[in-house]
Amino acid sequence: MFFLSRFSWLYRSIILRILVIVLVLACIIYYALVLPWANRTLSDIYQQHTGHQLQHDTLDVHLFNCNLQLAHLKDSANLWAAAAVKVDIGCMQSLRERSVVINDVSIHQLVINAHQRDDGQWSFNDVLKHQQAIQLSAKKSTQNTPLVIKKITISDSALHSNLLALDNMPLDAAPLNFTLSNIDFRTKNLSGFNLQAELNKLTQLKVAGKMSLTSLSGELDVDATQLPFVWFDSVLKPYIAMDILNGEFELHNHVVVTSGVIQKIIAHGALRDLKIRPTATEQDAVKWKSLVWENAEILLDKKSIHIPSVTLDSLDGQFIIDKNRKTNIQAMFAAVTPAANATPRSSTSVETTPWQFTIDHFAVNKAAIGFYDQSLVPSFTVIVQDFTGNITDISSDENIFSTMNLAGNVDGYSPVTLHGRANLFSKTPRLDALLSFKHMDMGALSPYSAEYAGWRINKGLLSADLKYHYEDGKILGKNHVVIDHLEFGEKVRGTHVVDLPLRLGLALLTDEKGIAVLDTEISGAPSDPQFKMRDVILRALSNTLKKVVMAPFKFLSNLLQTKEDLGRIQFTAGESQLIDKAKEKLNILAEAIKKRPKMRLGIQGVYDQNADLLALKEEQVKSALQKNGVSTEELTSHNEAWSTAVTQRYKASGLADLFLAPEQQYRQLIDKEIVDPERLKKLAHERAQAVKQYFVLQLGIFSETILLDSETHCEKERNCSSSEAIFTLEI
Repeated sequence: MFFLSRFSWLYRSIILRILVIVLVLACIIYYALVLPWANRTLSDIYQQHTGHQLQHDTLDVHLFNCNLQLAHLKDSANLWAAAAVKVDIGCMQSLRERSVVINDVSIHQLVINAHQRDDGQWSFNDVLKHQQAIQLSAKKSTQNTPLVIKKITISDSALHSNLLALDNMPLDAAPLNFTLSNIDFRTKNLSGFNLQAELNKLTQLKVAGKMSLTSLSGELDVDATQLPFVWFDSVLKPYIAMDILNGEFELHNHVVVTSGVIQKIIAHGALRDLKIRPTATEQDAVKWKSLVWENAEILLDKKSIHIPSVTLDSLDGQFIIDKNRKTNIQAMFAAVTPAANATPRSSTSVETTPWQFTIDHFAVNKAAIGFYDQSLVPSFTVIVQDFTGNITDISSDENIFSTMNLAGNVDGYSPVTLHGRANLFSKTPRLDALLSFKHMDMGALSPYSAEYAGWRINKGLLSADLKYHYEDGKILGKNHVVIDHLEFGEKVRGTHVVDLPLRLGLALLTDEKGIAVLDTEISGAPSDPQFKMRDVILRALSNTLKKVVMAPFKFLSNLLQTKEDLGRIQFTAGESQLIDKAKEKLNILAEAIKKRPKMRLGIQGVYDQNADLLALKEEQVKSALQKNGVSTEELTSHNEAWSTAVTQRYKASGLADLFLAPEQQYRQLIDKEIVDPERLKKLAHERAQAVKQYFVLQLGIFSETILLDSETHCEKERNCSSSEAIFTLEI
């Protein structure tokens, strides 16, 4: 009863009635006056700052909580829309600090539509121009009330845009979440921010850091994963004629910004699973598993890039020569044509500072490089695989040389190494490199030998040290080639056969162990339009082999360190027996044959039209005198019995001058003597036969190594002026 009486008293109280009336009036004023005014003010402010109308539901203001809420907001130009916006105002703190202090701004399900037109203008350009006009007028006004926002949160939102620079590619960032904290224009304190978004339902983007909103200076971390390389295809098209088939970036960058300008980037990242192909071909040109860089420092103000470490893993590259002798490397570069409205560069224009770069260590792991020549029939293929090593000190500095140390194999079993130093990025590139192959199967080279030498290769091993020096625009190469047990196959008709005495030259160069060593040098200027490396190498090879083949016996003399002319054997006039001097020379030549077992010698006997003919005539006269009873001793001593026999023979021959001395009569008998021309040819053949018999019977040389030449008649190049046997080198 006590409580009922108290409540009755309150009900009858005038104070309570006044309070109720005040509350009713406050509600009427709030809903009838304050809310409409707040809505109009908000719309006016938005239009004042953007030039657009703001469409939204009724503003809900909570006076006691000092917050306001808006639902279903939308820009009249459809630039953005939001499901809800909540603003929590710190009323008491605002009064104390005489500032507008907002504890939190929460925007939920914000959708931004920012489209770039074909002329490059964005859909929000009119808002930017409107803002510029406001900023100009604001300079004349008094200072505004300071604004402090402790936190802005955008949640479960989306950005729909497009990028004209990337061939008008659509860009959707959803879901997008963003926070910005500690916004205080009264101080230079840094504002923190954090952005997380998923781009085109694939790429994960994270941006976090601290920035001064007054000086626009600060640091931020930008992380992106699964960023497709193909997005940048249109950017590269003007420079390369390639199609990007696959590849994605992973980026972790720390960015330093000063006064709104990026000063430094510390970059970690990778480009993984790359695959590119020349637009005009069907074969992939380059692919790799990953290209990773670490701690790259990019100083934009100094135009400097320093990368401590780069690692290329599982590169698979292909160098292809097509049927028209064009390479896929040539097909990868687009023809650059000057723009129609481009103006020539003035000689007085300001020279820009070039970028400087350094890569301390570039590691290559298990690379494979294939070489395919489809211009040959059959086509040629060789693959250098498991190529592993490093290149250090790659730099744009002209005084710094890169060092290369790489090793791999050809077709899985033939070692290959690359060592050297180079500075390829200077104005005057320099190179010193040694590329070595060991025990490469020469059967794979058969298409080249058939095409350029006219012979196929059945088998053999090739080792080569290719040392090249490039400086002052000229290249000098020294090639040391070792051929092991080469065996030629069938002779064919190549379409580009070079005058290359390959078989003959290699027969001279191949030793008793089946090893041939060939040293060649090449030189030229790659800038010369007539310079073609393949032609230069073939020409150098041809010149070296021709030098050996054109003077083969001089080569053999040098091989055996003798000054003897091993190309010919001297005989006594009219005789075919080997003299001691000839035997000594044949003994030396036999050593050459043993050292060069692939070599075969042709032997042609030669006669002297004068000396041999005279000797044969004398031999016939001596034979006639012996038939008349003159002994061998008398033929030598020219005694009285010999003189009597000569005079008798002189009379019998019908010669008239009987008063001549026997010696003179003997000379006239010889002059009158007639020798069958076939006897001279037989003498030449006997000389060749004597040489072969000595080789085979006395020195143990295989008979098939020595070939008799039946051509013994005098030809233009041999005018029958020597008593000898002449050697030729046979294939």
